[in-house]
Amino acid sequence: RRQGTHPIVKFDFLGYSFQPRTTKSPRTGNLFLGYDCAISISSKKRIADKLEELNIVGLTYKSIVGVAQFLNPFIRGWINYFGKFRTHELNPIFIWLNKRLIRWARKRYKRYRISIKRAFQWFSRVKEQFPSLFYHWQLGLG
Repeated sequence: RRQGTHPIVKFDFLGYSFQPRTTKSPRTGNLFLGYDCAISISSKKRIADKLEELNIVGLTYKSIVGVAQFLNPFIRGWINYFGKFRTHELNPIFIWLNKRLIRWARKRYKRYRISIKRAFQWFSRVKEQFPSLFYHWQLGLG
């Protein structure tokens, strides 16, 4: 789609993507186009691949607490590394993880196999009653 030859203004380094982004000035509060970093697309894909490899849906022999204990070291590491700049860029990953946890509940508990709505309601109750169960819930991500 891009016409002509233009210089490349984006590069990836250590899992971060450095490129022009809309930034808010700390002094005046005005928006401007600055050069900033956030998690790169390839890093997001690598995290998604790792979550696929962990096979969360197949952990039906564990309780929700066991799943949280299994996943929290990974989640904590990703947030501590990639969450230094533009933490909200991690939201799509954790929204996807929450959907996987709902799928896990549907496989683990018979009463949620038929109804996605009931599984989502169960998930919302767990998230409300135990807000510190998963590390990304504590930080309000996902």
